[in-house]
Amino acid sequence: MFDLKIVTPKGVKTTIEAEYAEFTTIEGGMGVLTNRLPIVAKLKVAPLKVRHKDGKEEVFAVHGGILEMDGKEMIVLTTAAERPDEIDVETAMKAIEAAKEKLNHAESSVEKAKVQAEIEKNMVRISIAKK
Repeated sequence: MFDLKIVTPKGVKTTIEAEYAEFTTIEGGMGVLTNRLPIVAKLKVAPLKVRHKDGKEEVFAVHGGILEMDGKEMIVLTTAAERPDEIDVETAMKAIEAAKEKLNHAESSVEKAKVQAEIEKNMVRISIAKK
């Protein structure tokens, strides 16, 4: 088992005694168990799946960030992490539609990248909320 902490700007979102965690870094998907060699990775906007010590599984929509694992503790620093029951699918779908409209009128590559990130974030939110 290892301790997993999800930390957002609002504070510690949750602390879980976990046996396994699965996430997506900028280099691809990974899964970790207890006593893993140390790792620091940049996270993509993607689901974070956690298996608790009792076998229960939980998923979070993680909005990017940094993950650090030393083998006994994993810390996820992210701008936001949401459980499926915290996500309003209808609001997320409306946000995607609004972002697509903005994308049609975006002029700079920076503006387009920000809008694409907004679409991606809401797509992840919807995907975990519908499971």
